[in-house]
Amino acid sequence: MNHHATRPAASSVASSIADALSYTTRLSVSWSPLAALPDATTLEMHHDDNLRTLAAVALLNEQRGTAVAGEDSNTLEAEVARLHQKLNLLADVMATLVGQIMPGAPAVPAQLSAQGLRWQAAEASGLGLLSLRLHHGVPQPFVWPATCTASHDGWQEARFEPMSEACQAALERHVFMHHRRAVAVQRMPVARDE
Repeated sequence: MNHHATRPAASSVASSIADALSYTTRLSVSWSPLAALPDATTLEMHHDDNLRTLAAVALLNEQRGTAVAGEDSNTLEAEVARLHQKLNLLADVMATLVGQIMPGAPAVPAQLSAQGLRWQAAEASGLGLLSLRLHHGVPQPFVWPATCTASHDGWQEARFEPMSEACQAALERHVFMHHRRAVAVQRMPVARDE
């Protein structure tokens, strides 16, 4: 995925998703209108699924960030690195198979923060259920109710309904990690052809 950091505005209160700490990428996004918030049992199910999804995404991102061990590395470190590579390959194969069996929504330009989402799509309004596939290797989406707060030039903005502290903290870690990675990529020197 191509990630871009979006810096928060100087104001201490974010007036929109665009002003919050976020990252920009392409995500598979689905929006389903709701007449009312789901019941407590359904919200609890989404909460548990979301915690598992965010943990899986964090694990895959951590494994992919691990440097490949060289010949002079500690034998145990080299073996762990090879095991990580095999797990990454297995996750990629499984994601491909699941994607063929259960294709998700097409990926669209999106900006995700811990408060909500901006995405390019047909008009959405009111209360709805957002479903986001956060990593190609994790077929389980992040699913949570949100309220569409703005619509402009083909971009929708929806703010997540309140969630548990554990889920909010996991989402904040996810966003911060991607934001930090995007900032690091932007700061890398550009190689010039001599």
